[in-house]
Amino acid sequence: MSFIPPELVEIIVSFVSHRPTLRACSLAGHAFTLTAQKGLFREVVLSPPLSCSQKHTPAHHFLALLAASPHLSPFVQSLIIECEDSVEGQPWLYNDNDLQHILPLLTNLSKISVNGRIQPEDERTSGKANLSWTSLSSSLRSALVSIIRSGSVVDLELGGFSRVPVSSVIDSCSRLKKLSLLPLYLVDDTPLPESQPDTSAVQVPSEPRVRLEDVKIKQTAISLRRTTEWLLSPTCHLDVRQLKRFHFEVSTLEDHRHISMIVGACADSLERLELNPGSEVNSIRHLFRPVPVERTGIPDLSLAPLKTLRSLKINTKVLMFKLNNNRFSDPLPWIVSLLSTLPDDNSLSEVELGFNLQLTQPVLECVSWSDLSSILLSKKFGNLKHVMFTFPSSTKRHIIDERPVWVKHTLHQNKHLSPLISRGLLHIDI
Repeated sequence: MSFIPPELVEIIVSFVSHRPTLRACSLAGHAFTLTAQKGLFREVVLSPPLSCSQKHTPAHHFLALLAASPHLSPFVQSLIIECEDSVEGQPWLYNDNDLQHILPLLTNLSKISVNGRIQPEDERTSGKANLSWTSLSSSLRSALVSIIRSGSVVDLELGGFSRVPVSSVIDSCSRLKKLSLLPLYLVDDTPLPESQPDTSAVQVPSEPRVRLEDVKIKQTAISLRRTTEWLLSPTCHLDVRQLKRFHFEVSTLEDHRHISMIVGACADSLERLELNPGSEVNSIRHLFRPVPVERTGIPDLSLAPLKTLRSLKINTKVLMFKLNNNRFSDPLPWIVSLLSTLPDDNSLSEVELGFNLQLTQPVLECVSWSDLSSILLSKKFGNLKHVMFTFPSSTKRHIIDERPVWVKHTLHQNKHLSPLISRGLLHIDI
């Protein structure tokens, strides 16, 4: 084989993300092996064992691999640890003795995710924190805290655990930029000052707070309230006032009140906002009556302070009711209401609306798009360059085969959406 400069090989293989292809590249020749291994081990996922009868944990096999090939350790930049609660036996992390020896070897780790619960896509977002942080061995907890404190981790994701002490686990991240809090129950163990500070004495500058740039929260009810209180507490070492990106998934209208407090705190810097507002925002529509059933409650969420917002993404559901198929839930009135709170002086250029459709074509034809079209074409949205409607894949096979055709046809035939389409603003992705 002709000689290929290693620099060219590295550039070519760096564009490959398909793992089977990377495995093939690693076996193609000595010149490809190292570069392909860098791609293969950039992100490592330790998934739960397939059955409780397996003798060794996923961490055991990975540790054996690192012991045999120590040059792989620096390649790992992201470590995803999944631990599903099981009725068959204790979660594998409870009895694992190998992960604590792996973490110190990963000197270039920039992202770590410890997710104690794996949720199906069709479940509500109000998942519970099933696993106990204190049930992990003390040596494993120490190893996790140590790697988080190391200064290399800039992306942290935690979920599925209860009673996670924030000051010793999350607050200890010295270079954190992105924080994802999935269903989780936090315990604020930050020590309170013993007495009021003496204002006459010389004030010692406090340790600078870590400025977060990206936050994702997937919580509801009490866990969301506790998370909000902690993030906005003056004793929290993490600063959310300079956020650039914020993504939240909640279940109820009451959750919006807590989320709006975080939005207000970062209003001067926020550029990208993504939200799954929950099903309670939906109005109830009737196929044969023009007036919808009035829903109770008003979302306590506003875009009014977000003058720097450039991108907005809203993920909702439109579905038929099983017991009464003459009715369907419609999130569009709430979406229009939210968009109307955008300030006149704004920077919004992108809007993406994701609709999880669980309905038939006749129902989709009854959905009214007039108010949404009117507000997107209004003067307030003069900076808007791109509007995208997305429709996530359905888990029902018979819908997947037919839906793209009739959804796209129905929307393109709608007279209220045609001005958005003709101006090149609206794009439909199915």
